[in-house]
Amino acid sequence: MPVTKIILNDIVDKRRCETCGKSNSTYTCDGCQSIFCQKHLLQHRQDLAYQFEDVMHNHELLGQDIEGSSNEYNYLRRISKWEQNAIQKVRSTAERAREEVRQILAKTKKRFMRISRAIALDLKASYKADDFQENDLKRWMTQLNDLRREIQSSDCLQLIEDQQSSISLIKIIHRKLPDLINHDHKAPHSNPAKERFLKAAYPASVHNDGLIAKHIGDEMDYGHVIGTQFYSRGCHTIRLKILRSTTPYNIFFGCISSERIPSIMNYNSSFAVGWFGHNEIYQHGIWNNNARIHHYNSDDMQTNDIVCLTFDCDKKNIALFHERTNKTYKLAVNTDKAPFPWQLLVVLVNEGDSVKILPNH
Repeated sequence: MPVTKIILNDIVDKRRCETCGKSNSTYTCDGCQSIFCQKHLLQHRQDLAYQFEDVMHNHELLGQDIEGSSNEYNYLRRISKWEQNAIQKVRSTAERAREEVRQILAKTKKRFMRISRAIALDLKASYKADDFQENDLKRWMTQLNDLRREIQSSDCLQLIEDQQSSISLIKIIHRKLPDLINHDHKAPHSNPAKERFLKAAYPASVHNDGLIAKHIGDEMDYGHVIGTQFYSRGCHTIRLKILRSTTPYNIFFGCISSERIPSIMNYNSSFAVGWFGHNEIYQHGIWNNNARIHHYNSDDMQTNDIVCLTFDCDKKNIALFHERTNKTYKLAVNTDKAPFPWQLLVVLVNEGDSVKILPNH
């Protein structure tokens, strides 16, 4: 701080001290240009010293303000809190991803085991009944090879990083595997099924290379016939013609879970869903013939009629479309009671009644 210079006026003049008004021995302050006598000049100098001390004190206070104004602790505390929250988010996301992977892989494994078990039951039943031909052997080998290839290439998961997040989180993408047993993908909404009748329980029989099922026994004896194909994903349509139907109409069209074949092959079991004669519908062992409720009228059915039976595995329902009347009926399927894969089930009751599988349009 520059030292205030006091210039002494050696020339005695008539100027007066601004403090006391005396004119003897006055001096001029070079800083403020005020005139003081010797006494008040010293007092003025003392006042300047006091002001200098005030400046120094304010400077010290400013230093304290600078030290006190630092919010380092608050900022660091907020950063630590953000870090903890981010770590928790990452841990939670990772745990959810692990659990999702476990569930998807377990579900995929269960599906493989279910299809394998269905094939095994089919093999066992055919071997026990000594009822198989070359085309059956070829079909079984195709199913086994398809299942083996799917197991070997069943990398159906993909880890995707979320680049939009400040913290790159991952999520699980499950790429659904194609239907193993049914290979026709011509129409995404409904695939025409390559269906044949696999085998029949007396008094029903299978003819014409699996295209025709016929009742060859006595009247009012239930003959069950199942299809060759397994349905577990997608939407598939089977077109059938009623070659002969005794009046009143009494033929069952529906599905049955392959898990219970051949131990249980009964339209009235909890594993089957479909439409029968006398306005009857069956859903997992529950019977209903009230057409006012379900709107299904079996009296519309007659010889030479064509029906389309659709298995919508994704929506878990089946539909029966009657081409002549242009009517469609739908039934929901509870997969807890009738688990995938499903198979075609036809039941013939009257002697001579027969059904033929037609090529789809």
